[in-house]
Amino acid sequence: MKMKTKNITTLDLKRSTSRSPFGRGFVLTALALASLAVSPTAWTDECSSATLNGAYMGRSSGTLLGLPYSTLNRIEFDGNGAAAGSGTTVFNGVVSFPVITATYAVNSDCTGQINSVPPGLSQNFTIKSDGSQVFFVTLVHPAGPATVSGEAVRISKK
Repeated sequence: MKMKTKNITTLDLKRSTSRSPFGRGFVLTALALASLAVSPTAWTDECSSATLNGAYMGRSSGTLLGLPYSTLNRIEFDGNGAAAGSGTTVFNGVVSFPVITATYAVNSDCTGQINSVPPGLSQNFTIKSDGSQVFFVTLVHPAGPATVSGEAVRISKK
């Protein structure tokens, strides 16, 4: 019994790959993914003071001087490093209604610091690159040692 063989030519190879359902689409997808992998800005989020803008509702809790402490605030960030608002604070069962004025700075890696009135209150934060959410921790409180952290969510944008 004699087997028939066929010589495959370059033209035959081109025809078979061009008929593949993956053919060009697969190559284009691979090229697109490769360009993302080498692009330096493809995987990094950059922030600035303008990232933090609009009205935010924030809450925090923890201890101040070893006693229970919690806050609920509404703060407006102007996108240029200034903020103002008001809130409710409960410190060891005593309720107060502070007026908030603050300055802030945002680093390009979406971290930053806010310093507010009362003087001496300082918090570090991390913000989502779209500015929709902020997580923060108190570094220094004018009343004394604090272990306070919280988050704020943007409720409207300027």
